[in-house]
Amino acid sequence: MKQLLVAILAFAGLSAGLVNAEETNVPEFAAVFQISTEDEAGVAAAFASFAASDCRKGMPTAMRVMRETWNGDEDVTHSVIWNFADAKSMMESFGAISQCRAWANTSAALSERADMKSQQLMRTLAAGGDYTQDTAYAIWQMAISDEAAYVAAYKKLMDAQVKNGQVNGAWGLWRVQGGANADITHLAFAGAANMEALLANGSPSKAFIAFQKKVAGIRTIHRTNINSVLADL
Repeated sequence: MKQLLVAILAFAGLSAGLVNAEETNVPEFAAVFQISTEDEAGVAAAFASFAASDCRKGMPTAMRVMRETWNGDEDVTHSVIWNFADAKSMMESFGAISQCRAWANTSAALSERADMKSQQLMRTLAAGGDYTQDTAYAIWQMAISDEAAYVAAYKKLMDAQVKNGQVNGAWGLWRVQGGANADITHLAFAGAANMEALLANGSPSKAFIAFQKKVAGIRTIHRTNINSVLADL
């Protein structure tokens, strides 16, 4: 976790109602920092302290701390997401970090309570819904060999899912813009208001089955996680 400030500076990105992608509030960029900790309360308190500071309030970013509820054998317990409407907002926010005493205090507290595992910059390729209304998510970590073909198939799928009322939260497809490796090039997510709603529908639709067949040759799923919102800051 001692590398968190350095990592941040080095980056200088299924709603309750049914909406179209054009109406989504899913941001263009998301910087995702994954950590491992045995002191969830201490980590949450450190971020809450930073969130209350004047310098944090002046940053054009929305911060979210996620608990990795089910993540298999992955050595990550939490993800910290900094959301940005555009690249300018990202640069302004991270540029202010070096001048922020509150962040220095938070970073010092985190270095004693958590270990940094990964840092990734995400760019939104397609999205829909209001992510602020969701508290639980399914996450697909994938390698995609033909992005254009996959995005087209994904948008067609989600249009059908929304039309048929099978989407009950925010959804999106991210490219790993920075920090990608051979295994993970893209992430897809589907959210819901709560865990019960997320797990309520286990039957694949005809559109989903058709989508699976269409992208089978250009996509490999390496991990499917389920996580939940610990705090919005």
